[in-house]
Amino acid sequence: MLHIVLCDDDAAFTADLAQRIEALPAFSPRSMRVRCLTDPAALLADEEPCDLLLLDIDLGQCNGIEVARTLRRTRPDTVLIFVTNYKEYAPEGYEVNAFRYLAKGELDGKLEAYFEDALAVCCARRQTVELVCGGEPVAVPLPALMYIESRGRDRHLHLQGGPRSHLVTHTTLTQLEELLRDQGFLRLHKSYLVNMAYLDTLQSTGARLTDGTALPVSTRSYRVSKQRFLAWKGRQVC
Repeated sequence: MLHIVLCDDDAAFTADLAQRIEALPAFSPRSMRVRCLTDPAALLADEEPCDLLLLDIDLGQCNGIEVARTLRRTRPDTVLIFVTNYKEYAPEGYEVNAFRYLAKGELDGKLEAYFEDALAVCCARRQTVELVCGGEPVAVPLPALMYIESRGRDRHLHLQGGPRSHLVTHTTLTQLEELLRDQGFLRLHKSYLVNMAYLDTLQSTGARLTDGTALPVSTRSYRVSKQRFLAWKGRQVC
């Protein structure tokens, strides 16, 4: 799921922009979600994923550049498009790694192209997922992420090799499952989420990874898990 966030203190404009985006040919309602915010404080406090942010510069008493500067401390990889009538702020936008400046009066002519360009960057970055581990944002490489184990309040990320082969996050397993649903990850059990690229065998009695690690399997959801795994394997062959 690709998460798109719109933030503008004008609720009517934000609603119109959301409708425009959802009507674009490149928009997929099955794999993309648009959320609208009118309060920059809510944006900064938001803990949900944000892959693409369309942010106004004039946010009433707040400056969008400063909001973006604060946001970058925890979301360095979010693709940022300023939607504004103030292009004189463009030089400052480089400081917060703004991807594009989209004038509100040019939505008809440029929104589609800018959206497609931003999607291309988002897709390229989907090889990593940004999680807070040990109090700091970490870009977790998905190809190396073997499985995730839930223990108490912690989620333990087990990665293949490298200096950071074990990471811990407080993000819930349900949130991680939603975040990684389209990235080849399968919920085997209430406490385990596995990267199917590392799944060697899957049986009702348990699963085994390519390195020999044994994981439990929920008997209640085994049939659905098996179907998803076989469908995924079929797509890899094709």
